[in-house]
Amino acid sequence: MHKVKIGLIGAGYRGIIHLENCLQRDDVNIKAVVEPNIEHHQKIHQLFKKYKQPLPTIYKDSNGYKEMMTSITLDAVIISVPWDFFFEITAFVLQFPVYVGIEAASATSLEQLYTLKEIKETHGTQCMLLENTCFHRDVMAIQNMIDQGLFGELVHCRGGYEHDLRSIKFDENMNYGEGAKGEASWRTNHSITRNGDLYPTHGIGPIASFLKINRGNEFVSIVSHASKSVGLKSYVAKHKGEHHPNAKDKYILGDVITSTLTTKNGETVILTHNTNVPRPYSLGFRVQGTKGIWIQEHGNHLHLEDYTDRDEWMNQPHQIFNKYDHPDWKKYQYDAAKTARHQMDYFVLKEFIEAIKSHRTPKYDIYDMLTWLAISPLSEQSIKEGNRTIKFPNFKEKRTEEAIY
Repeated sequence: MHKVKIGLIGAGYRGIIHLENCLQRDDVNIKAVVEPNIEHHQKIHQLFKKYKQPLPTIYKDSNGYKEMMTSITLDAVIISVPWDFFFEITAFVLQFPVYVGIEAASATSLEQLYTLKEIKETHGTQCMLLENTCFHRDVMAIQNMIDQGLFGELVHCRGGYEHDLRSIKFDENMNYGEGAKGEASWRTNHSITRNGDLYPTHGIGPIASFLKINRGNEFVSIVSHASKSVGLKSYVAKHKGEHHPNAKDKYILGDVITSTLTTKNGETVILTHNTNVPRPYSLGFRVQGTKGIWIQEHGNHLHLEDYTDRDEWMNQPHQIFNKYDHPDWKKYQYDAAKTARHQMDYFVLKEFIEAIKSHRTPKYDIYDMLTWLAISPLSEQSIKEGNRTIKFPNFKEKRTEEAIY
C-alpha cells in the first residue's frame, strides 16, 4: 500500500494533534517535522515512540521548512503555525508540487490572499484549509437535511467564534508577547493592533457550505461593527490589580465584533467574534429556511414545518439528526473516537488524505480558504472606515482595482 508522505510545519497545540492523528493512520508516513520551539520536542518524540514509528527528520530552525521542502520528497505538507507566520510559510510551500493543508490561519490583508491565489494559479498546487467545524457531526447532518430539502429555501444563517480566550491571551502572570507561555506569546498582540473578526473560519466554513458559496453562489458585501474594548483590561485588573501594566494597555479589538454579509442569491449572514469576555464556548449556528430553523446554542434546537407543530421546538431533535446522520459518521464513528482531540479532526484529515490519494481537489479548496480568510481584513476595513459596507471580492475571478486593501 502506498503511504502518503507528509511533512508537518508546526507541532504546537494544533500541530501536535495533526501529528498524532497522522500517526494513527496506516496510509500515512511522517517524513519530517519542523518545530523551532524546543519545548514541543519531547511530545514529538513521545508520540513516535507511542505508535512505534521511526523518528523522522526534525528541523529545529525557524527556517527549517525551506530546507525540508528542498531536500525531502513529499506528497503533502500540513502547516500549523501562529498567524504571524502563516502567509510567509504558505507562500513558500505553495510553490512546490505537494498538497498543502492549512490549520487555523488568519490573514491581515487582501494583498496576502491575492498573492497566495497568484502562486497557486502559477504552480497548480492543491490547498485545503483544515477547518474541522465543517466536519462536525451536527453540521454534516444539517448539510444533509439542507440538501434533501428539509429547510426549504435558505434565507439566513448565523455563526461565529464565541470562546472566552482570556486565559489563553495571558499566561498565569498576566503577561503576553515575547517571553510569555503558549499562545499568549503571539495571539494577544493581535488584540492590540487589530479590530475586526480575527478568526472567522470556524463559523463561516459551515455556513459557506450550506449556502454553496463558490459553487454557484458568492458573498457580495460585508459590513462590520465593533463594541468597545474593555474585557481584557478588566480581566488583568481582576487578577493582578488595576495598576498592573497590562491592565492599562490599549487593546483595540472590540470585545464583540459583528459582521453582516450578503450573497448573490439573496441570503444574509451574521457572523460574530467574541473572545475577550466571559461566556461558555459556542459557534452559535443558525440556519433559517422557508420550511424550518436550526439553532445550535448549548444543544440543538430544531423546528421543521413538516415535523413540528406551529411555534414549537421539536421535542426529540436527536431522532432527526440520527435519521440524517452523514454516512461517513455512521461508518467511521468508532475510528473517529480514537482521535487525539475532536472526532471531527478525523474527518477533516480523512478528506485531505483521500484527496491526495485520488489526485483530486479537496472538498474545500484554496478559493474557499481565501474567501473565508478575507473576512478578517474586510471587517477591519469596514470598522476603520466607520462601518462602511465593503464589496466582497470573488477570488475565482481576476483581481479588480477595488481589491487593494
